[in-house]
Amino acid sequence: MSKWYLSKSKILSGNQCLKRLYLEVNKPELSEVSGALAQQFATGHAVGTAAQTLWPKGHLITHDSELAEALRETQQYLSDDPEAILFEATFQSDGVLVRNDILECNAYGARLVEIKASTSVKDYHLLDVAIQTWVLQHTGIDLKRIELGHINTNFVYQGDGNYDGLFTFVDIAKDIRGHLRAIPQLVSRLRKMLKGTEPIIGIGPHCHEPFECPFLNYCTPPQPEYPVNLLPRGGKVITALLAEGYRDLRDVPPGRLTNATHERIWRVTKAGKPELLPGGKELIDKLTYPRYYMDFETVQFAVPIWKGTRPYERLPFQWSCEIETIDRTLRHAEFLDTSGNAPMESFCRTLLDCMGEDGPIFVYNAAFEKSVLTGLAERFPHDAGRLKKLIERVVDLLPITRDHYYHPDMHGSWSIKDVLPTIAPQLAYQNLGVVQDGGGAPAAYLEILNQATPEVRRESLITDLLRYCERDTVAMVELKKFIAD
Repeated sequence: MSKWYLSKSKILSGNQCLKRLYLEVNKPELSEVSGALAQQFATGHAVGTAAQTLWPKGHLITHDSELAEALRETQQYLSDDPEAILFEATFQSDGVLVRNDILECNAYGARLVEIKASTSVKDYHLLDVAIQTWVLQHTGIDLKRIELGHINTNFVYQGDGNYDGLFTFVDIAKDIRGHLRAIPQLVSRLRKMLKGTEPIIGIGPHCHEPFECPFLNYCTPPQPEYPVNLLPRGGKVITALLAEGYRDLRDVPPGRLTNATHERIWRVTKAGKPELLPGGKELIDKLTYPRYYMDFETVQFAVPIWKGTRPYERLPFQWSCEIETIDRTLRHAEFLDTSGNAPMESFCRTLLDCMGEDGPIFVYNAAFEKSVLTGLAERFPHDAGRLKKLIERVVDLLPITRDHYYHPDMHGSWSIKDVLPTIAPQLAYQNLGVVQDGGGAPAAYLEILNQATPEVRRESLITDLLRYCERDTVAMVELKKFIAD
């Protein structure tokens, strides 16, 4: 079909940013799909597949790349069966093409259901459904019900393949009326734009809302080594500095920044030398031995796969620990369950066995580990007492580091992945395999669980996961040495 043919997704892209739509149509090779975005696509597919199980008599319209055939097949089903239930039903009107998640027909009219992986109805969902409704109405479909199905986080999977209750269905017919009226004008504006040259649109909030733009790198102008937007939680301050003509943080005059953290980042960056303040060593030296350096990896499923779990519940599948004795000897311990069975109980028991009864447990950004331990205590009441004692022993290295250390190369971030290269460059995460960040770990785990993954690939991913989680705990050991030794 012609590149001027407007699909629903292209209209949504154009509504977010005209330049994004122009690039999707004319320069798609410039698109960069991040791992996080790819994971969103995978999640959406899993959610859609789960929704289809609620309509066992439904028919899937395939032909993803042959839209003309998808249009023909849709019409054939509707002609043959006035009570057809279709998945990915495909329609077009006035050059606008849509595919419906669920279209349920009967003698009284049709029910349109859009399925989303979110946990509530979002504003941008309304335009999505309005575009579908507009096309269906123009093709003669008599819509009686227009709904959006989103994830119900109170749903608890029973392990039987039954996902009845996973979705909350919301009638949004009234909510989309304003969008319906605006669609002809929006479509006309997008078509007019596509006939012209590439729009000149600068970087702004629209690059991230409601979706991260895959053309962000293309649109981002060259930046100085230390741009003012590296200031954490800069918000209005960054906007004001840019308006005043400052691009390089080092050019900002003394006294201009009032936030203490911003001023410190500016001072260290301008000096070009790291700053290690006193006080951190004293905080660490008063702690006893043995010392534990602990890190977790977790996975979240929009569609639960293990009995007794809920959508988007944070489920731990891996831990790593370095155990340091008073003579500074280190011993490594680890756990990773790749069996495909629910790993939480084994995770819990092996962790409790490893951590002993006393001694500080170092983590980096304690809120995460504490939330995982709290979740385990709720899931396994018989271990709740011991898990709560672990929480009481947790020592967070993040605030200690943030209060006492900064290096220009951290670029405004105290993430362990930004701190580590400045104190132990040989341990940089870029030296690892395919798993180099927190987003890569659950993605690798899901690929390991996929039965279609070749064994050689699976073994490689397991190795990479173990190395990645160990790197986090070794990083904390090095950070402790740097601050306190």
